[in-house]
Amino acid sequence: MKKDFDEEKAKIIVTIIPFVLIIIVLLVTLIVSSVKGGRKDGNNQDLQDSIKEYADTNLTDSERTDSSSVVTDTQEETPDPDEREELSGQEAASASPEATPTPYQEIMQKGKVDYDKIFFNKDEQLKEMMTYWEDNNQKALDDLAALDRYRAMSWKLKGTKDFYYYGETNANGDPSGTGIAVYADNQYYFGTWENGMRSGKGTWIHYHVHETESKTDLYTYHQYTGSWKNDLPDGEGSEHYDFNMDLLEPYIGYDSNLIGIYTAGQLNGEFYLTKIYSDGDVKEWEGTADHGSWLCIDGSPDPKATTWAVQVETKDPESYFYIRPKDNKNFGVPCLISKNKN
Repeated sequence: MKKDFDEEKAKIIVTIIPFVLIIIVLLVTLIVSSVKGGRKDGNNQDLQDSIKEYADTNLTDSERTDSSSVVTDTQEETPDPDEREELSGQEAASASPEATPTPYQEIMQKGKVDYDKIFFNKDEQLKEMMTYWEDNNQKALDDLAALDRYRAMSWKLKGTKDFYYYGETNANGDPSGTGIAVYADNQYYFGTWENGMRSGKGTWIHYHVHETESKTDLYTYHQYTGSWKNDLPDGEGSEHYDFNMDLLEPYIGYDSNLIGIYTAGQLNGEFYLTKIYSDGDVKEWEGTADHGSWLCIDGSPDPKATTWAVQVETKDPESYFYIRPKDNKNFGVPCLISKNKN
């Protein structure tokens, strides 16, 4: 009886052992994969940690940036904070034919953080940012721009067309070659320069930063990438917008991408556009601009009409985008700060 029991036990063990071995192999494989994945994630985390570590380094009073190291221009009147979040020309008309264009006004206003009391080192910070820009690390750029020291650097330029610069210069010390600059209102540029002006190829970014949650500013991010001349977009280029989707109104298309030709900062030629809607839907459109004004689809605008059809949906030739004649002007990169912009 005992012998039969031992034989049965042996059969069970022989049957189970292969399954146990298979489970062990699978467990070892999962552990190895997990370690590799952890190392990969760790590398990305180390990169972000290095940014945070740099930002948390204490700076001395002598490292605070002063006005002597800024490229200066004339002073502008600081906008009224109560009016700062009205939509500018291109943004307003793109959002709705009923919107009225208004001049660009700075978004960054005083809040809980007193940026006048925050120390920053413009050269070190721009050098750090330039490194990540050269590596095309958008996440790192976004993280840096959100730090208080970077905001304080931009705040120092509030109400002006001045900029802090780091990069190559000519014999006169003017920006020439490749370099990076920060402007007021959390605007940055990285690219080529000529005699102190943006010229050649480059990318400009405007971070829409609010100290408290905005209920009216639809935009969180605006970017132009392409050709430049005399400190303005000129030649082939593209714009991109990110939105606070909670603020978008139903059934209205908002320009999220524009690709075409720019002249002296204004739209001037055929454009491909994408519009995003409150439900997340995206549609493609086409239109032609002439020095900042959209041309009518039929080529012969009616001066008595209240709206003009200026864009057509690519997948539906019977679908048009309309604009009021009085609003059809000065379309370009609306919030760009430049000493050569009217």
